[in-house]
Order: sequence, then structure tokens, then C-alpha cells
Amino acid sequence: MAESSPFKHASPDDSPGFLLWKITALWQMKLSELLGTFGITQTQYAILASLRWFEEQGEPTTQAHIADHARIERMTLSKSIRKLETDGLVFREKSAADSRAINVTFTPAGKALIQKAVVAIEKADDEFFACLNEQDLDQYKSLMLALICHA
Repeated sequence: MAESSPFKHASPDDSPGFLLWKITALWQMKLSELLGTFGITQTQYAILASLRWFEEQGEPTTQAHIADHARIERMTLSKSIRKLETDGLVFREKSAADSRAINVTFTPAGKALIQKAVVAIEKADDEFFACLNEQDLDQYKSLMLALICHA
């Protein structure tokens, strides 16, 4: 490498950030294509899947809880939920327990859509990570969680 080069690494693939960029681009391309068949974006999927998970686990279905769980900026979340509401997939209502909170609830169409979308995404997840054995996949998940917790 030239002395004047700003690059720290001998190869681009030595950069953990660049590898994250590449894997994210591949995953997002796969998800975008798949979710397009359901007429939703990746952000909308994250919202709907989080909502479905919360319903199953008996957790609050507030916008704030969804934002925290999916790590979606609150303004982006609000706009996405508004679009999901316009599309007839969810509705919002003030929480009876906390007047500041807004609960998000599925419509029957939204619940049917997310049921199919989760199955499709989990299949894509299995296919995408199929090249990793169980131990590698466990290590990958552990490393990703460490990075998320640190951020």
C-alpha cells in the first residue's frame, strides 16, 4: 500500500465494516425481492413481525416498544405504520393503560399477510445461512448480538 493511502487494510475484505456492508447488501437484496411479493418493505416487515412476536409473547404492542425492539427511528416507524394503516394491515389506538402510548393492532388482512411473510422470510433465512454449520451459525449470532449490544 502506498504511504499516502488512507486505507488501514491490505485488502477490502480485511475490513469488518466493509464485510458488514457486503453481507447487508446481499441480505437486503434477497429480502427486498421476497417482500415485494407481499407488497411491503423491509421496515414494514420488521414492524409487522415485531408486532406478531409481541402478540404471541404477551408484550405491549406500542409504537415505542416496536421502535426499540426493531431499532427503527421513531419518525420512520410512525410513517411506516401510517402506510400500513392506509393499506389496511394495522390500526392504531391510544393505550388504555398509558394515555401517552399508542397501540398498534393487526387487521385480519395484516395478520394473514404477516403469517405468510414470516414463513417465507424464515425459509429465506435458512437458505441464506445454509453454508454455515450449527456451530458457525451460533458463533455468528453471538458476535452479532455482541455488536448490537455494544452499539
